[in-house]
Amino acid sequence: MSRYKQGGMLHSRPPQLDYKMIDFISIIKPNQGGKVSPNFGHCQFIGTRYGTEIYRLEGCEGLDIYWNPESYLNLQGSIMYYWQGHNFTYTHEAFQAAIDHIGKMLHVDLWDSIVKVFEYGVIMPVEVKPRDYIQHHKAKPSEHLQQYINGKDKGNFTSWQDTNVRLKMYDAGKNIEMKQNMSRRDIIQEAGWNPQGYYLKWEAKYLKPYVLNHGNGVILANLINPDWQGIFSEDLYLQYKRLIPMANVEAPTSKADLSTASILALALVEDSLNESKTLQEVCRMLYNRINSFPDEVLSKSDKDARKRQVKAILGKMREADTSKWDLSQQLAAALQAGTGDQGDNQPADTDPLI
Repeated sequence: MSRYKQGGMLHSRPPQLDYKMIDFISIIKPNQGGKVSPNFGHCQFIGTRYGTEIYRLEGCEGLDIYWNPESYLNLQGSIMYYWQGHNFTYTHEAFQAAIDHIGKMLHVDLWDSIVKVFEYGVIMPVEVKPRDYIQHHKAKPSEHLQQYINGKDKGNFTSWQDTNVRLKMYDAGKNIEMKQNMSRRDIIQEAGWNPQGYYLKWEAKYLKPYVLNHGNGVILANLINPDWQGIFSEDLYLQYKRLIPMANVEAPTSKADLSTASILALALVEDSLNESKTLQEVCRMLYNRINSFPDEVLSKSDKDARKRQVKAILGKMREADTSKWDLSQQLAAALQAGTGDQGDNQPADTDPLI
């Protein structure tokens, strides 16, 4: 069991914001030889399915427990939601206290359980609405990630998935507003959430955690091991690098450069850049479109005049050296937070965690 003192649930003063967090977990405690004998006195019995008993353990939010006397004990759910009613803040002490508390009630040491699935993520304060960042990311074609978008989320959530991991990017502030009542919002606000601020969460749901351990199993105790934290943080950063932040043109600073025609051209150019076209190719495409009109509609002089306008508009555009949607630096800072002096010696480079 953990050396940390157990804490209560739904703290009136939650721990201060920690960017890195473990959220949902699914763990298996094998019952070889019938050595595990859980106590379900604190649980609600839900029913039996194919020889497996199903229970619900209620805290601030519930956890699901599946008990097969011949095989295993399986616990699933968000530990932080169970323990404090939200996942905006996180500490290892709170996570350990919650696991110890659950283990004490079940009369089972959970720390050597096998981790079948877990989520690891960070919350980052961002300058504009999270949906703007979300909508300006796509997967690199070489990564073979399938993107999932639900129209009901209105651009505030998207995910990419392959057989090993599901990657999620979403508006953490909207998540609080949608899921929490006013009393819990007050508690989360005490912990550092600003209802007027913008918070984006980047999270990996590891569907096969053993890929992080050279094919060997991961146990629950590993999730709070400092050495493993470095592995999780580096992998979460590398998972982000499987995406492409969309290219953008340097924003004009003069009203004179923001005519309706210029704005339309700006949108066209940015879309084209994200299809791997150059400004020269966009210009050539527009010239060809102008040339396609019959001479009785646009004379040669008309066409030449419009080409000059296109050239003048596009001539003022420059592709930005770096995408304004690139979260690499914010993500690196969030993952470095709370890791002692490591950040002080970190070279300033585009991929600071590699």
